Amino acid sequence: MEIVKVLFLTQTSALGPSSRYRVYQLLPWLQRLGITGEVSPAIDDALYRSLYLDSGGSRSRSAAFSAAWRRRHADLQRVEDFDAVFVQKGVFPGLYSGFERKIAARKPVVFDFDDAIWLPRIGGSRMLRALHRDSAVQDILRRTAAVIAGNTFLADYAARFNRKITVVPSSIDLAAYRRVANSNVVGWIGSRTTLPYLKPLRPVFETLGIKPRIIASGDPTQLGFETEFRPWRLETEMEELSQIGIGIAPLPDTPWERGKCGVKILQYMACGIPVVASPVGANADIVAHDVNGFLAKSTEEWAAMLRTLIADPGLREQLGAAGRETIEKHFTIQRAAEAVASVLCDVV
Repeated sequence: MEIVKVLFLTQTSALGPSSRYRVYQLLPWLQRLGITGEVSPAIDDALYRSLYLDSGGSRSRSAAFSAAWRRRHADLQRVEDFDAVFVQKGVFPGLYSGFERKIAARKPVVFDFDDAIWLPRIGGSRMLRALHRDSAVQDILRRTAAVIAGNTFLADYAARFNRKITVVPSSIDLAAYRRVANSNVVGWIGSRTTLPYLKPLRPVFETLGIKPRIIASGDPTQLGFETEFRPWRLETEMEELSQIGIGIAPLPDTPWERGKCGVKILQYMACGIPVVASPVGANADIVAHDVNGFLAKSTEEWAAMLRTLIADPGLREQLGAAGRETIEKHFTIQRAAEAVASVLCDVV
């Protein structure tokens, strides 16, 4: 077997969900397929915890930019030691494409992204939104040897600037997820930045008289309704997930959200947890209504779907089993690794 040596440039350490699902969890499987190399995160564990997990965030965004700039300058000095470079979501997506341009001039680059990074991030800082340029993302897409997109919405955009596009959905290592006991606890897993997605469901929770279980970083009091809050930690994630009986994934229907890849739904399904989701972006690709979960648009539909699942343990069991089967057929880590390995070997 010919060995391909790759430098993986990730946005964050394995604590960051995007980097964890798109790169870190694939590495052992890629190695079996002849792909070896090193990972260089722009934001390490300590800085990630400070920015996203610690209460209030003790480090500034400028610290993250400085750290990423220094790390990528160092990476430029060793690009020649590798056969290819895998860039996960970009160094400064939407702001600056200089590092990717320099790397692409020396080695074949595979660019992977799982968000609509050509758009200013909804809820992001005003300064970053003002500085955002979609042309910076387009420049990266044009210069890379191949592009891996997390869903078809992202792939359609990338195809305007690059002909070598492969869709590789985010995947799940089923061995790491155990089936949970059948319960009627309604829960959600997410992050500090995605907590606001829950606000439109306030009347649903109040109508049903439930306090949702929330697994996330951030301040749950911003939601304006009572929750059972559990701070997210990588080491406790599986234990917290095991206490959810019904998983929810609300999303507003905007271009940014259409670029999301539905990882929380995949996590629920891997645990055999029945899902209720908004039919937005990848959510609608993963969830087949009344087959492996429910899709709900309006407040009334959300209330009806949740009320049905809370009252019917047999239906929860049925949909949960169908969800896990969906993962086994379409979203395993093995399938993702094979697809990524094929792209890397092709560009080399």
